[in-house]
Amino acid sequence: MLGDDELTEVMDAIYFAPHQKGGWQDCLARIALLCAADSARLLMLSKDSGEPVVAYQSRGSARPERERDADLSLCEVRHDMDEAHLGLVVQRPVGEGPFSEDDRRHLEALMPHIARAMRQEVVARVLNDRQAAVQQHKQGALLLLDGQQNVVFLSSEAEDLLSRTSAMKLEEGRLCLVRRQQQVALDALIQKCFDSKFSGMINLNGSDSEASRLLVSTVQPRDDKLFPSHGLVAVFVVAGESEETAKEDVIGQWLGLTGSESRIASLVARGRRPAEIAEEIELSVHTVRHHIKSIYRKTGAHSQSQLTALVLNLPA
Repeated sequence: MLGDDELTEVMDAIYFAPHQKGGWQDCLARIALLCAADSARLLMLSKDSGEPVVAYQSRGSARPERERDADLSLCEVRHDMDEAHLGLVVQRPVGEGPFSEDDRRHLEALMPHIARAMRQEVVARVLNDRQAAVQQHKQGALLLLDGQQNVVFLSSEAEDLLSRTSAMKLEEGRLCLVRRQQQVALDALIQKCFDSKFSGMINLNGSDSEASRLLVSTVQPRDDKLFPSHGLVAVFVVAGESEETAKEDVIGQWLGLTGSESRIASLVARGRRPAEIAEEIELSVHTVRHHIKSIYRKTGAHSQSQLTALVLNLPA
């Protein structure tokens, strides 16, 4: 039923579903397509009352009124969650034949992932509220640059930090570092971000502790909802780790990550590359990349910029 590429697409759809408008409908449509079904339906039933708590139907799967259940071939699988029963039903006209045991086994294998993603939907609501608050009240120390490196957005936190640090300043609408060598490195890094999807870190090593490093990252199309102004490059001003970097247990609590994922998310937010992370925590690069992909699935982040914004703006 599922090849490796198809399975990856389904898994991506499952874990992205809580974070996208109509995500579950699109996910169910993909599941229905892969098992040659006309439609798929997902139900969460209360253990106490047996009543539906949540119900989703695959997109574009409304069937004619003349088509009765007796005319349909059904395949139903269930999964027990702590607080509810989860049921997935796929269906097609009986004339197209019954579903096979392989179909059932593949659907059953998806159920734990669907259950986990639905739990993450609760976390996603918290994150969406958090992002709204970030946009309206606290962007973190963030600057957005246009194609000429002009600062087109400056958060209040960044403005405050710039007034207190001796390592950098704004001159004629551009971000300038006091040390020439650091400025050359920053200009080169920004140019890489213009040329392709890229991100990197500049260590300031200034005498003050207000600003210790800059994370520079290409703004991706999917970042539009995260950032309050149009810009091509995002610059996060990061203070000392003890002050600004969310601790790993807080990251895990707010973003629903495992201990290993929380540590890796923290390192990604500090600008570390997969190879650097692998060396630091003594894992293979392949394993680190797998964890990063899982982090993006769980948090709904689509880029290092988004993940960094989430991590740096978590409550202490």
